[in-house]
Amino acid sequence: MLRNTILAAAATALFAAPATGGDSPILGHELFGSGPEKVIVFHDWMSDATNYDTVRPWLDTGTYTYAFVEVRGYGASKGLTGNYTSDEIAGDTLRLAEHLGWEKFHLVGHSMNGMAGFKTLLLDWHGAHRIKSYVAVTPVTPDGYPASDEERAFLAAAITDDETARNAFGALTNGKLNGAWAARKTNLSRASSRPQALRGYYAMWLDEDFSAELAAANVDTPVLVIGGRNDLPGFQEAYYSKTLAKWLPNIHFEYIDNAGHYPMQETPVLFATLVEAHLNANK
Repeated sequence: MLRNTILAAAATALFAAPATGGDSPILGHELFGSGPEKVIVFHDWMSDATNYDTVRPWLDTGTYTYAFVEVRGYGASKGLTGNYTSDEIAGDTLRLAEHLGWEKFHLVGHSMNGMAGFKTLLLDWHGAHRIKSYVAVTPVTPDGYPASDEERAFLAAAITDDETARNAFGALTNGKLNGAWAARKTNLSRASSRPQALRGYYAMWLDEDFSAELAAANVDTPVLVIGGRNDLPGFQEAYYSKTLAKWLPNIHFEYIDNAGHYPMQETPVLFATLVEAHLNANK
């Protein structure tokens, strides 16, 4: 209902289903806004682009055009299969920008797609330098999430077991949000994603490691990392300080006290403010 209300109010919103011909599809995406500054936005492992519905009323659609994108196996791209790697997401991202005719754009990536966003940043740095700035929201770092064997088993179970998924959403917010929220997140995840894709991306964000390549590249694109103080340890300041802060020369961090892994839903007005402050500084 909220999404329909928002879209009705935003006459400039435009939805495009994925183009499925050949080996190089165009990801399903939804354009929101009509501004000259372009922004590609990605979701996380357990959700689709509806993550950002609560943020949309607070976005500057006169300055920015947002493309809310869903990766292979999710939402509007649910029918698309692939290898489910960071290289694939990066290639899909750059191809989408070309399809849209966006010579320059900003990038926003969340959690697993925060990691994929760093790969996109790296490939772009070695290429056309089309990305003006990057916002990584509670991102998995380029060395993969530091999960124990027990945590890996828990996350694997969350792919198909609803109770485990609900517990995972609770853990990602330090148990501060009620069971109804976790149940709704779980239901939306089941409706919007394919288990095959969840399994594929599980391997990506736990096992890939391109941190040495990123550090050696000295990527100078402006990066903002938005973290939540109620998130898990691998998404916290202590871990980011010994990883991302050492690998990227032009990076700064904002941590939200009253949020966990989903600041776009937990603190939407503040989230929109932080994102657009970074974009405004890097037009």
